[in-house]
Amino acid sequence: MNERNGYIVIDFETTGLCFSTLEVLQVSVINDKGETLLHGYCRPKHTDSWEDAEAIHGISPEMVAGCPTFREGYLPKLLELIEGVSAVIAYNADFERNVLRYAYGVDPVVAFIDPMLMFAPVYGEWTDYFQDYRWQKLETAASYYNYEFKAHDALEDVKATRFVFEKMIEAGVVPIMV
Repeated sequence: MNERNGYIVIDFETTGLCFSTLEVLQVSVINDKGETLLHGYCRPKHTDSWEDAEAIHGISPEMVAGCPTFREGYLPKLLELIEGVSAVIAYNADFERNVLRYAYGVDPVVAFIDPMLMFAPVYGEWTDYFQDYRWQKLETAASYYNYEFKAHDALEDVKATRFVFEKMIEAGVVPIMV
């Protein structure tokens, strides 16, 4: 068994939000030092257009036309990266984990850590409806820690997520060091 250490930060931009039909259009992974380990656009195999998602992240069918699919071009390397770390960090980690689980049929045995859940009480916006602190967008968390970036680009998002996560470690918000 390989010794696991450190963490990676992952982010996907996708064709939509329905796990049974979505496909990855962009993937980025950086390590705990901020080094880019994986980054690229992906051509969907079963989807020709994604207007609603494109309006958010700006990735058009033309941008990914000549790219490999996520499953063929990126998934094996991503799983290899996950195999070697103690944890995967992702803002709204359930989404990234569920993309792997339900859209691609893989469920890596590794801790997924979600800075979004940790940041909610830091920001402190209470919601009576859920009787909990409201989850904040990555843009809000990054701004709180004075970090500027272009949201909904996978590489920019992983860099911002790592920055927010490290700031919360420094502040003692993150209960464990990974």
